[in-house]
Amino acid sequence: MRLLILNYEYPPLGGGAGVITQNIAEGLALRGHEISVVTTWFKGQQEEYRDNNLQIIRLKCRRKKIYQSNPREMLSWMFAAKKFLKKHLEKEKYDLCFTNFALPGGEVAYSMKLLYKLPYVIISHGHDIPWFMPEQMMWYHAFTYHWIRNICLQSQRNYVQSQDMKANFDAFLGSSFSAKNKIIYNGWNSEIFSPDYSQRSSKFTILFPGRLVKQKDPMNFLRAVNILKTRIPEFEVHILGDGNLRKKMENYVKKNGLENLIIFKSWLGKPEMLAEYRSASLTVLPSLNEGMSIATLEALACGQYVIATRVSNNESLISPGINGDFIPVKNAEEMASKIFTFYSEMFTKNYLIPAEDLKKYHELFEWDRIIDEYEEDLKGIISKLR
Repeated sequence: MRLLILNYEYPPLGGGAGVITQNIAEGLALRGHEISVVTTWFKGQQEEYRDNNLQIIRLKCRRKKIYQSNPREMLSWMFAAKKFLKKHLEKEKYDLCFTNFALPGGEVAYSMKLLYKLPYVIISHGHDIPWFMPEQMMWYHAFTYHWIRNICLQSQRNYVQSQDMKANFDAFLGSSFSAKNKIIYNGWNSEIFSPDYSQRSSKFTILFPGRLVKQKDPMNFLRAVNILKTRIPEFEVHILGDGNLRKKMENYVKKNGLENLIIFKSWLGKPEMLAEYRSASLTVLPSLNEGMSIATLEALACGQYVIATRVSNNESLISPGINGDFIPVKNAEEMASKIFTFYSEMFTKNYLIPAEDLKKYHELFEWDRIIDEYEEDLKGIISKLR
């Protein structure tokens, strides 16, 4: 196969969607498929990079931050990608375009289909489809509803990562189009993310990995920590990420005297993230909604006990009392209670996730197996188009 992959975020830019794109691109390239990724340039990055079958093309646009983008920056990338591809596709031929997000990637793919008859598939990461995150994105989705629907109807396939996402997509497009909406889970790479209990810290250490935005609910996490400061004699919190709530969080930390407990570490590369997962005692992910959380997958892969909300595909990942537990959304008191229970009943007794459970989840969600599914489905689509 020769695939054109579109995503305005690609590591080191962005969060989970970029990581997913990278794993799919690299996985397919290693199997001999020719992959070209068109993404965003950022200071310090090469504008074009090639490694055997994988080509990364970074386009200059208005992107200001590694960890976060906004609609204006996305539109900037969309226009830059259209301009670039109008010339690029005159010379280069692809079997299929694999685009991330209905907007802005789907709009670029749709335009190229009209101009060059290049068919496309879409991978959604949740919030790009109405009404997956209605509280945060109601007005955006109301404005773009018909635009997004037309883009998704013109695709050959719409990939999602959970049953909740598929149900939403089916309702959005209508039941007659449900067959084109397909679930393929996200995964983890055991060659990178795996346990090493020799690195585990003796101090009780809690991780919060993710963007510091409303969707991830970091403020209620801080409220839970504030409750715990008098209940657990000695502990430390590492916040791994950045976002528009950073200043508000820092003010809360200062106001409540949590400076000696909480360390803000911003964005970390894979080696640093691996070290954090291996050394910590517990990961807490109180997200209001998700596609399928990469942070959850990576933490579990490293043997972390994960306390999380029942969003996305978490219920297929977490077995309560074995590798994690669930909390209701927006509930700091319950979050603090679950953390304290883990501390008193498991951490103090040196609990480790049983090896057989770790092996089971590694086999189910290993990226190699996930790439098998994408490869088979994409080949089938291309074969039908010929």
